[in-house]
Amino acid sequence: MDIALVAAKILGTYLIVSGLFLIFRGKTVPHLLKDFFDHPAVMYLAGAMLIFLSSAYLSQSNVWDGTWRTVLTIFAWLVLIKGVGYILMPDALHKAVSRKVLESLNLYGLVAMAMGLALFYVG
Repeated sequence: MDIALVAAKILGTYLIVSGLFLIFRGKTVPHLLKDFFDHPAVMYLAGAMLIFLSSAYLSQSNVWDGTWRTVLTIFAWLVLIKGVGYILMPDALHKAVSRKVLESLNLYGLVAMAMGLALFYVG
């Protein structure tokens, strides 16, 4: 099976579950983020894992052909950048999570679910 199809299924499932979480349990996100940003070792490990997984995908399928595979490539690059951010500039990421972002979690949840369903369908 093509790695892009597997990645689409996995990312689609993740986005659907994350979207549901943001819609139904979004009020816990500020507490989760506080705990996450208060532990530098956890942030480092999360960043290392994101870098590893995104690099593994990008080394196998770095496609820029304008199809749905390009969407996966963009996601992989964003995940790589986020992982590097967790390791090199955690304070900047912590400040980037503003009150406005936390107030619109339901909208982010709906967008994540829609994208997840689309990717799952394609995969």
